[in-house]
This record gives sequence, C-alpha cells and structure tokens, in this order.
Amino acid sequence: MTDLSSSAPHLHDASSNAIELADWGFQPDAIEGRSHSTGRLVFKGPGGRPEVGTWRCTPGRWRLSIPADELCYFSRGRATYRSDGGELIDVLPDSVIHFKTGFSGEATVHEPISVTYMLTEGGPGSATPVLRDASTVPAAKDWGIVPTMIEGESRTSGILLSRGPDMRAESGIWICTPGLWACEVTSSEYCHFLSGRSTYVHESGETIEIRPDTLAYFPKGWRGTCRVHEPVRKVYMIQ
Repeated sequence: MTDLSSSAPHLHDASSNAIELADWGFQPDAIEGRSHSTGRLVFKGPGGRPEVGTWRCTPGRWRLSIPADELCYFSRGRATYRSDGGELIDVLPDSVIHFKTGFSGEATVHEPISVTYMLTEGGPGSATPVLRDASTVPAAKDWGIVPTMIEGESRTSGILLSRGPDMRAESGIWICTPGLWACEVTSSEYCHFLSGRSTYVHESGETIEIRPDTLAYFPKGWRGTCRVHEPVRKVYMIQ
C-alpha cells in the first residue's frame, strides 16, 4: 500500500519487488556497463530538498558526485563506492551509509541493489559514516522513556550514526518499546521501519499503520499520537 497524499507520505513493502516503480533511465557518466535505475518518490520538497524515495539499480560502474547529504539503507545487493580521496566503502545488504555533502568518486554495482534514501541539506565530512547489520545491531545508548506518554512507558534507545555541527542531517537507528504517546515532529524525518508494528494517528484523525519494511516521511509540524504495539526499530534521518 502506498499513500503519497497522506499527512505522512508512506510506502509499505518498500524493498519488495511487488511495488510499482518508475523508469529513471541509465546512470549518466558510465565507465563500465549500463546501470539502469528505477524508483519511486515518496516526497520531494521545494527545490528538490528533502527528497525521499526508493531506488533500484542494476550492475555497472559510473562517476558520481553527491550534492547534499544522502542517507541510504541498502536492503539488497552488493556495491562498492570509492571516493576521489581513496576512501573505499563496501556495500552489503542491511547496511546504512550516510554520504556527506560533496562526496565524489565512483560507484560500482556488483549485484542489483535496492535502496531507500533521503537527500537533504547537510555538510562535508572527512569520512563516510557506515553502519552494518542495521536490523540486529545492539543499541549503543539508552535514550530514556518518551516524555509525552499517555499509556505505558515506551523506552527508546539507539545508535547515532551522524549529526552535523548545526544539528542538521542527523541519522541513526531508533528503537522503541510498546506504549501510547503524543507525537509532534519538530524536524522533518525519513523513517525506514525494519521491524515492529505501530499506529500513528494524525490530529486530523487520519490513521497510518506501520509494519516492517515501511518507508515514511513525517514533515515538520506533524502532530498526533503514536501507539507502539510491538517493539519498533527504524533507520532514520532528521532534516
């Protein structure tokens, strides 16, 4: 199910072969082979930022330059990114990679990849943050009980992958236990829910059901409630 007109545009089964994809053509600046892209936009803001969606690409090698911060969750496939500065990043399934503004080099797709992503304003970095085994890696820090509880005691924990010095383009893993709480989104957020089930209810009354492999974009100012039925784990990026 896809609802791009929702108060929080979302796509169920984001990594599935069953979803309808648009033809995005062959990768430009090819070096070897003809990598072909397909994808589905979930949200695109004014001037193209932020952009949230799902992307598929077939094998090949090409030059690339990333104009903004881009968080990518790779659910399938195998690839290698090599920066002009010599940084080498091997991509495996269940990897999260936060490309910093200005990353340039080459991308080589060895086996077809499936990616969800958010592209937003950020800043340059000396290294590319990478997280492996996103679905199972233990939380690095206890972030405490949600302060706006209505029922129960939802406890959050997770991993901070990257955060800009101006607090923009924060990314990582977020984990939450069951409970009901008031929710107000203070900065637009990409979420790829890896496991668990929850229900978001917008202040308008709209209901958004979250299940594993749901890609969602919550815009700044979204208000409502969240009920976590089963412990939730998501990859996130805050604009």
